[in-house]
Amino acid sequence: MANQTYQPTIGERCLAELLGSFLLTFVGGGVAADVALLHRNAHGASIPTADLVLVALAHGLILFVIVVVFGKTSGAHANPAITLGLASIGQFRWSDVPGYLIAQFVGGILGALAILIPFGRDIASLGLLGRPSLAPNTNLIQGLLAEGLGAAILVLAVVATAADRRSPAGWAGLTIGLALGAGIMLIGPATGAALNPQRAFGPDIVSIFFGAPPVDWVAFIVCYLIGPILGGIGVCWLYARVSRLPRPGK
Repeated sequence: MANQTYQPTIGERCLAELLGSFLLTFVGGGVAADVALLHRNAHGASIPTADLVLVALAHGLILFVIVVVFGKTSGAHANPAITLGLASIGQFRWSDVPGYLIAQFVGGILGALAILIPFGRDIASLGLLGRPSLAPNTNLIQGLLAEGLGAAILVLAVVATAADRRSPAGWAGLTIGLALGAGIMLIGPATGAALNPQRAFGPDIVSIFFGAPPVDWVAFIVCYLIGPILGGIGVCWLYARVSRLPRPGK
């Protein structure tokens, strides 16, 4: 019989984060890249709304799986905004943050590389490995706020259903997956809705080595790195204040 009191080591938890981040980028980014590639090959014949729903559904479903599979090991953050948000309100140890962040970004890079396996180089040069970008009418400030608000929707679901021990058991995976899908459907047309720094970074860094156009690193830093982190930290503090979230051990 399994030892119910066993606590995973930091190495095991970081490996779980790497695998979760890998799956999120591989499946979510892969579907986004595939949709972009099909859209180009069809010369614009695809339906953008249907594409958006498909991408949102892919991200939401795989995050549901990630939370169910890896939640008991690492908490299944797979997103630096979640890790930093929870740490900022005492729901995660700061000493574990560096390992989690490294694992998440490495997982994102490996996930982006894996997208090349079934599709080849065209998925990088034409589909851009699903990397997000700002719409032509979206500026940096709008992108910052949009990614921050979208990430806040996701992180709110995490802190309310996974971190808050008062929440009904068994609903975290579905709630978190639905929150990500809803955020993508809302924010996607403006920014591509990464809502996650590692999800943007992996395809960004890998695609440029396989024929993709240069990355707008200013947009990455402002919108896809700072935006989700600020949104995640802000909503964690707001939820902790409104709900009087107890700290672990209290």
